[in-house]
Amino acid sequence: MFNRTTKNDDIDINQDVNELADSLEALLKSYGSEAKDEVTTARSQAEALLKQTRAKLNGSSNRVTQVARNAGYQVDAYVHDKPWHGVGIGAAVGIVLGALLVSRR
Repeated sequence: MFNRTTKNDDIDINQDVNELADSLEALLKSYGSEAKDEVTTARSQAEALLKQTRAKLNGSSNRVTQVARNAGYQVDAYVHDKPWHGVGIGAAVGIVLGALLVSRR
């Protein structure tokens, strides 16, 4: 009924963040050394990874929005196809919420 995304995107982002952290750690370690080439190399790697990670994070928020929108469309289509089921679900949710509100007093 609902399309689910795989966890591969989350794993990729976690790997990218780990790579970014490793690059920044190497940058900080080489910053104390005298080697200017190591500092510039580590810095350029860190900047490139940071740009890639930001792009993926911004893309993932768009995917979340798209998945939520698709779920809304599927629920809307389901309720239009089976209106009495929608009424029953709405009534059940209303009863549960009413019971929860009454029990809190």
